[in-house]
Amino acid sequence: METIKTTLQDCYILEPKRFGDARGYFESIIEADLKDLGFNRIFQVSNSLSGKGIVRGLHFQRNPYCQAKVVRCHRGAVLDVVVDLRRDSDSYKKWESFLLTPENGRMLYVPRGFAHGFVSLEDDTLFEYYVDNEYKPRLEDGILWNDPEVGINWDEIIKEYDIKEPILSDKDRDRTKLKDTNVDFSRRAHRYLITGYRGQLGYDIKRELNNRGEYNVLALDREEMDITSKEQVDKVIETYKPDVIFHCAAWTAVDKAEDESLKDKVYDVNVTGTKNIVDASLKVGAKVVYMSTDYVFDGTKDGLYTEDDKPNPKSYYGETKCLGEDEVRRNPKHFITRISWVFGINGNNFIKTMLKLSLTHDSLNVVNDQVGSPTYTVDLARLLVEMAETEKYGTYNVNNEGFCSWAEFAEYIMKSNNKKTIINPVTTEEYLDITKTTQAYRPRNSKLSKDKLEANGFDRLPSWEDATNRYIKELNEKEGKLR
Repeated sequence: METIKTTLQDCYILEPKRFGDARGYFESIIEADLKDLGFNRIFQVSNSLSGKGIVRGLHFQRNPYCQAKVVRCHRGAVLDVVVDLRRDSDSYKKWESFLLTPENGRMLYVPRGFAHGFVSLEDDTLFEYYVDNEYKPRLEDGILWNDPEVGINWDEIIKEYDIKEPILSDKDRDRTKLKDTNVDFSRRAHRYLITGYRGQLGYDIKRELNNRGEYNVLALDREEMDITSKEQVDKVIETYKPDVIFHCAAWTAVDKAEDESLKDKVYDVNVTGTKNIVDASLKVGAKVVYMSTDYVFDGTKDGLYTEDDKPNPKSYYGETKCLGEDEVRRNPKHFITRISWVFGINGNNFIKTMLKLSLTHDSLNVVNDQVGSPTYTVDLARLLVEMAETEKYGTYNVNNEGFCSWAEFAEYIMKSNNKKTIINPVTTEEYLDITKTTQAYRPRNSKLSKDKLEANGFDRLPSWEDATNRYIKELNEKEGKLR
């Protein structure tokens, strides 16, 4: 494949090599070649059919679902038009047009951060798009096709190609001018820092960023950066200068946190460590995404907890996470996300425990008076990455949809895996009496409202049942089917 530079930075004409004879020709493109240009992956292939004079554009999709495109014309002809909207690009606000036909065999690589459109030059024109990120209707956007600030010479184009009247959709005809939009595309790759990378959520946040084509990710665990050391935190963050910090590192051993001999260590990790992260974030202007917990509430409320409900933690773990929230609020560019009952592929969790115990137990006692939302780190990571690309700062409840008790969760796990182990629902008090153990206080009601999430334009996560099914599939694919 030959790659030809255009006048627009990072935008290329692609000419696949054709091997032909009297029967026709053969050509192909390799995804690895596209990756070298900055194209992440072939996520979706789409086609559009247009009559002569139809104008489609100028379109783009907002972050964090911005898309790079490879486009070509399979039948008819189009004049493809692209505009560079990346503020730090040498060709910012410049445009160029390209004739694409089946005969010339040309394709166009359109980087992320460009507005894209075309005018069909013949009837029955078939146009194809390869895109490298998921389509999100609520993030679909564009600028006015004939915006005078951009200055595309549409009058000359229409005359040259004998187009009687350009035909546009109502949406495209009424789009906003560039000067009135708040698009903030950048050529520079964002830098992300993840603490607690070896945990379930930190691992999946890195996976999610990589899936979106973001590879400038510094993922650290305690060995690489001890968050309780201000000197280490300052050195790493001031050197790397992240745009976003996903602060996943925490003391999460809830019962051990009640041990008086360990409380200083718990405080150092959950409070002092968070303070160090926030102090450093303020020095470099980074956003902070902080993972909090349902344990900041006492669990005695009737109904759903909202973000405006006053915290009242009853465990030392919950108390230190609540104090961590206070530290994070010192950075105006913060997202506090209250999560619960988390499960992911990279670590231990309730699902793995239930499946392991099912191999040796005919029945299990599981509490039925603690109710919440099991939450898959894959779903959670997608939302947190999307959230971090916005300026909709604040505190959010973030969980998979629906509620269940631990006993109901266990029953669903067994049923989904065709396990015969019987789940005996018991109260918390009965469980402690049966097992002769003590535990930290656990909220009975961990039902969190996600209305604020939706009100701010974020998608609700799938149901916990759907999430559990997908997790178990991932688990089986990685570890082999548990028997």
